[in-house]
Amino acid sequence: MNKIAFRKLIRPELNVLIFMVLSILVGVVLSRNFLDAKFLLGSASLYVELAMIALPFTFLMTVGEIDLSIAGALSLVACFVAVMYDSCGVSMEIAIVLGVCLGIGLGLINGLLVVITKLPSLILTIGTMSIYNGLAQVLVGDRGISGFPRWFNSIDQKMVFGLIPLPIVAFLVMAVAFGLIYKFTYAGRVISTIGLNKEVAFYSGINVNKTVCTLFCVQGLFCAIAALMTMSRLQMAKYTIGANGQMDVITMVLLGGTAFVGGNASILGTVLAFFIIVFIRTGMRLALLSNYAQMAILGVLLIVIIIMSQWMEGLSKKYAYKALSL
Repeated sequence: MNKIAFRKLIRPELNVLIFMVLSILVGVVLSRNFLDAKFLLGSASLYVELAMIALPFTFLMTVGEIDLSIAGALSLVACFVAVMYDSCGVSMEIAIVLGVCLGIGLGLINGLLVVITKLPSLILTIGTMSIYNGLAQVLVGDRGISGFPRWFNSIDQKMVFGLIPLPIVAFLVMAVAFGLIYKFTYAGRVISTIGLNKEVAFYSGINVNKTVCTLFCVQGLFCAIAALMTMSRLQMAKYTIGANGQMDVITMVLLGGTAFVGGNASILGTVLAFFIIVFIRTGMRLALLSNYAQMAILGVLLIVIIIMSQWMEGLSKKYAYKALSL
């Protein structure tokens, strides 16, 4: 095997294939029904809201930014919509529109904080995460709000072709759209250029701050969409509805092959990583592991993914350098 072929083999995206095979094998060992299509699709519908958030998160991480407030934004939008409908007498249709606007606004706040203060988004969004979570609890307290219209509830029970839950179809359609945007449009080239080098992008005439703010707004929009989907599936809203979902989202994006330091993105990898998370989560549920144990295991997985990605990226650069020197 020559050096060029070996370099292609050790690309970080290889993580996706490795973890997918391992997760399927573990799932099959835990239950003979694991490979049943209906069972897996039903399990996927439990996490598809986070996968929706992971799509714009992939673009955001590509430009070298990160948003840890996504779960808090999801919770706040859900609680806001529920309070508007339940306590303020607003129709569900108007409450949904207001919730979407709120989500975009929360993303805009994050974006403006990043571009104005020039501080790392990692630090800033830890702060907004606490704010959004706190405001969600202020809105509803410890109670859960339910009693939404029938047409709004149980989106996960609406099937396409009698088999695939509607949220999964919506996610796959959006994934195709994001993939096409990244690969074939000017916006995709701008995102990639900023991720590779912000200074070069700036001196090339790209409005870096505007692009970053826009991506944060899109992230907020998808947090709002995910909030509405979660409310519909659970048929209730509570301040804990986001449930630290940022860990799953970050794991999906990194496992999918998007570089932690920006510059490289893989929407296909994010989609495949979503199904890997579904396999892993489903396997852990079959093993009757508690939510705390699942969080611990996913934390370990996230560390392993980062280490493997850095190692493979280092090997790739090493062999690329040797190949060019020949």
